[in-house]
Amino acid sequence: MKRAALIAVGSELLRFDRSDTNTVWLTEQLDRLGIETVARLSLPDEPATISRVLSTLVDSSDLVILTGGLGPTEDDRTRDALSLAAGRELQHDPDKERDLRARFAAVEVRWTDRQARQAWRPRGASWIINPAGSADGLILEHGGTTIVALPGVPSEMKPMVSAHLEAWVGTGERQRVLRSVLRTFGRGEAAVEAKIADLYDQPGIEVTVLSSPGEVTIAIQASDTSSEIASKRLEATRAAMLQRLGGGVLVDDERPLAEIVGNLLLEAGQTLAVAESCTGGMLAAEATAVPGSSRWFRGGWVVYSDDLKRDLAGVDPALLERHGAVSEPVGRQLAASVRRRCGADWGVGITGIAGPGGGSAGKPVGLVHVALASATGTEHWRTVRPGGRQGVRRGSVIFALEQLRRALVGRER
Repeated sequence: MKRAALIAVGSELLRFDRSDTNTVWLTEQLDRLGIETVARLSLPDEPATISRVLSTLVDSSDLVILTGGLGPTEDDRTRDALSLAAGRELQHDPDKERDLRARFAAVEVRWTDRQARQAWRPRGASWIINPAGSADGLILEHGGTTIVALPGVPSEMKPMVSAHLEAWVGTGERQRVLRSVLRTFGRGEAAVEAKIADLYDQPGIEVTVLSSPGEVTIAIQASDTSSEIASKRLEATRAAMLQRLGGGVLVDDERPLAEIVGNLLLEAGQTLAVAESCTGGMLAAEATAVPGSSRWFRGGWVVYSDDLKRDLAGVDPALLERHGAVSEPVGRQLAASVRRRCGADWGVGITGIAGPGGGSAGKPVGLVHVALASATGTEHWRTVRPGGRQGVRRGSVIFALEQLRRALVGRER
C-alpha cells in the first residue's frame, strides 16, 4: 500500500484556538484511493522546522502534502521550506507574476509588491493552479517522493485536491479499502474490547476503538487489492463482532443518537418529554438540536432543587425524605409525572450525582437513576457513569436516549 504524510503549516494552529481540519479531510480522500496516511502533523511557519520534518517524511512516504504558508505575507514560508528541504534555490517566474497581476486586475484588486512572493518557486517545481484564489500550489519530486504544497484555505485547497489527487498518487496497484462503523452505548471501552480483541489480528483488517461518554465506536477497515476479498473480510469481521456484542449495536449509522430517536418517534407518531436534574437540560438540548424536533419533542423541566422536584414535577415529599433525590423512586416519579403533565407518549426522568462532590459510600459520584415512562408503565435503570462531571452528565444523556431507542425498536436491537 502506498503511504502518504500530511502537514498543516501555520503557527496559529499551535498557539491559538484553531483546529486543523485540512489533514482530516485529506486523510478521507486518500483512504478512498487506498493510500495509507502514516503521519498527520501541524507545524509552525518556520522553514528550518518544516524542512527537517520533510526530510524525515520523504524517507517513509510516497506522497507528502502540505497545506498553508503559500500566501504573500512574511509569515508564509512554505516555499522557503521546500527550497531548503530539496536543496533547490528559489526562482522567480515572470510568467506567473504576469498571470497573478492579470488575475488581480480582473477582480479590481490593487497589486502590491508583496504579492510577487507568490511568483517564486523552488527550481524544478511545477505550479498547481488555484481556481479560487491567488496562492497557486507547488509540486516537485524529491528523493523518490512527490511533495505537494497547497493553500491552507479549505475552499481553495479542496477543489485542487479533487482535480489532481489521482494524478499525484500515480497509477500503480492500489489497495481497495472498505469500512464499517459499529456503535454501542452504555458499555465501557474495556468491556467492549474484551469481547472482540482477538478479531483484530487478521490479514487485511484494521480495527480502531474510540470511546466517548456513554458510547463506544468500533471502526473496522478491510483492505486488499481485490474489492471482493476486502468485502468478504469486512463482512466476516463485522458479523463476528455483532454476534459477540449482542443487541444494541448500530451499524454504519453515524447520525446523532437524538436524531435516530426522533425519527423513530416520528415513525411511531409519538412524542417525548423530559424531567432532568443532574443533566441540567442537556437531554432537552440534545433533542432540540435536531432539526424538526418540534414534531416529536414536547418539552420538560430542569428540576435541580428538591423543592422544584416536589412543587413543579409533583414528586411525593415523603419519597424525597425517605429515599433522597438521587433514588429509583424519585427517578420513576419524574418520568411518569413529566409524561402525564406534558401530554407525551414517553417521559424520561434523570437524577444523579455528577460530582465532583456530593457522593457517599451508598451513593457514589457518578450514580445516576434513569427512568422511562410509557402508557404501559415505567422502567428504571441504576447506572454509575465515569468521566468526571461532564462525562457523567453527557454519558447519562446518551444512556437515556439509548434506552428510549431500544424501547422503540425492541430490546434485542
